[in-house]
Amino acid sequence: MVKMLPTETARLETIQNEIIALGQLVLASNQQILDALEACNPGLLEDISKIKKHERYEKIDEIDDNIIKYFALYTPEAKDLRQLVAFLKVTNEFDRIANSCNSFIRDFPQALSGEVDKDFILEYAVPLQKTSVVALTSALSLIEAEDKDKVEEAYKNVVIEEGKNDELYQIIEKNLLKKINNNLSLSQDYQDTMQALRRLEKIADRALSIAALMHYAKLGGVISKT
Repeated sequence: MVKMLPTETARLETIQNEIIALGQLVLASNQQILDALEACNPGLLEDISKIKKHERYEKIDEIDDNIIKYFALYTPEAKDLRQLVAFLKVTNEFDRIANSCNSFIRDFPQALSGEVDKDFILEYAVPLQKTSVVALTSALSLIEAEDKDKVEEAYKNVVIEEGKNDELYQIIEKNLLKKINNNLSLSQDYQDTMQALRRLEKIADRALSIAALMHYAKLGGVISKT
């Protein structure tokens, strides 16, 4: 096995740390959303600072540039190569999560401003976002995990939480459709609410994509969701 040079190791660690910093920024935004929902005060969402596109793109461009430079300077072995390729895709997943967060922060308070059943919606929105936060936290931990058992455990946690998230959204969708049928005058309000909550469901999907990429990067082989 070829031993990595100190400068090579340092560059790889820098890239990994930049990925983690981007992920922590996205996770913090999701935690703030959860805090606002748990406080039963969607108005607090309006005080959350959105992750601005140009700031994200600057971070992502910097990460991508460092990865390209790494390829130009070194010949990474299989595991490092898998990890670097995964990082290129993971940044895109974090960007998509940030977009979902920003859309939810913008749309959800407005959707709940009418005569919809706010208590009912928040009752389901809280556990929905909680599963997204847990899934994203576990996915983020995979970026720096090295122990095989820890990688497997974190990945399975993401799979479980994403599954819960899917089930919760299906329940929400079913019940909101019932409310639309019972009160057609509020159909647009409930549809807007359902669309906003769909953003939270997408966050867990993206967390699973990150987990799958990092699982493969760390261990290789075929990824199992069971």
